[in-house]
Amino acid sequence: MRFRCWPVILGSFLLLLAGCAHYRPAPLSDRLASAQEVHREMAAALARLHPHVQPVNLQGPFSGRTLGVMTVLLNPQLRAMRAQLGVAQAQVFAAGLLPDPQLSLSADFPSNVGAGYYQAYSMGLSWSLASLFTRSANLDIARAQQKSVHYQVAWQEWMQAGNTRVLARQLYYLQEQEAVAAAAAKTAGKWYQISAENLRLGDSTISTSTLRQIAWLDSQDRALALRRQVTATRQKLDASIGLPPGMVIQVRPPRLWTQCPDAASLLALAERHRLDLVALRAGYQAQEARVRRAILGQYPGFTIGFGKAADTSNVQTYSPSLSLDIPLWNRNRGAIAQAEATRTQLREAYSARLFQTRADIFRLVQDLHRLSQEIQPLQQQVPKLEQAESRLRRAASEHDVTLLDYETVRSQSLAKRLQLQALQESLATRQAALELAVGLPVADWEKQK
Repeated sequence: MRFRCWPVILGSFLLLLAGCAHYRPAPLSDRLASAQEVHREMAAALARLHPHVQPVNLQGPFSGRTLGVMTVLLNPQLRAMRAQLGVAQAQVFAAGLLPDPQLSLSADFPSNVGAGYYQAYSMGLSWSLASLFTRSANLDIARAQQKSVHYQVAWQEWMQAGNTRVLARQLYYLQEQEAVAAAAAKTAGKWYQISAENLRLGDSTISTSTLRQIAWLDSQDRALALRRQVTATRQKLDASIGLPPGMVIQVRPPRLWTQCPDAASLLALAERHRLDLVALRAGYQAQEARVRRAILGQYPGFTIGFGKAADTSNVQTYSPSLSLDIPLWNRNRGAIAQAEATRTQLREAYSARLFQTRADIFRLVQDLHRLSQEIQPLQQQVPKLEQAESRLRRAASEHDVTLLDYETVRSQSLAKRLQLQALQESLATRQAALELAVGLPVADWEKQK
């Protein structure tokens, strides 16, 4: 009987289904990592950085580079972005797959078989060849897009790690300023207590006591303001790294450069090595492939097929088939126009990013030169002011100089010392920002020239 082959066809179909993927649920987790789990991940990060140093001290202090590596491993946003790499790889896999053929089966069962009618059937196998012509372009798109996603994720990791280095430098210098301001407030408080006691005993005037009280209050306000900045910066640093609330880390003093390269050489390095520019170039290559695919889509696509059938009179036929699209009105002109417009947009976006990169590098280099010029005289004069303040403090305690003269020198000496530390903070953070803008570690600048 002509339907004896159907069990074979059905068995082959079931065998193909057995090789298909199976659904496995992956529910969301509402549990965040505990402090112990974060400690283990930090230890793993430090072990990668310093494989020959054991054990690793998780209490620190940590350098900015170490904190940057921890950020790449622990930051939740970066973990989520790295999942895009798997999506891009899956797109490359999907673009390389060939289209599946289509099998059609049908049968007619007449009710009056005894009158000389037969059971009719038809079988057909067809395959669309349209996707074969664009398969190469699809693969180019997927591969270029995968490369773009890879560099985009790497650039975000670089940016987040650099932001951590900037925050670590800010925190270090703010803590130094807070320590100076707290010590000054403590000294001013002692002077005020002595003056208040002398006023009670009648050995001092109310103007002298009030002057020392104002100096103490000003010193307290300055110290409290710096403490608020330290707390806010520490919170930002913890969030940048991906640490749980309440987990405090200590930072090391940053290593500052003695000289800054010229902006033109740094711009050349950035054009070659900045990962966001590399990602934009890869994205532009993907769009070039999309334009080529859209142009290929204007040509007719066709499907070939072959079938066999028999009617109720047992007349058997063979039917090769060919279906062809006629490019009469559409001709894929809309897709071509969109692809070309997107390519123009990406070209302009790359030019804008390059322009912004150049502006950022030149601005940061100029800022570093200006800050160096401002820091140099203060580094020479602040120690002299501190020595003068120390001598006047002893003289004021012996009533050899007026309290007004001492408070004037003390306040100016404190202000200049805090100004110097603030300028050093600006210099340190802008050096880290320049390294971030170039897109290459400063240790590799000379190697890559």
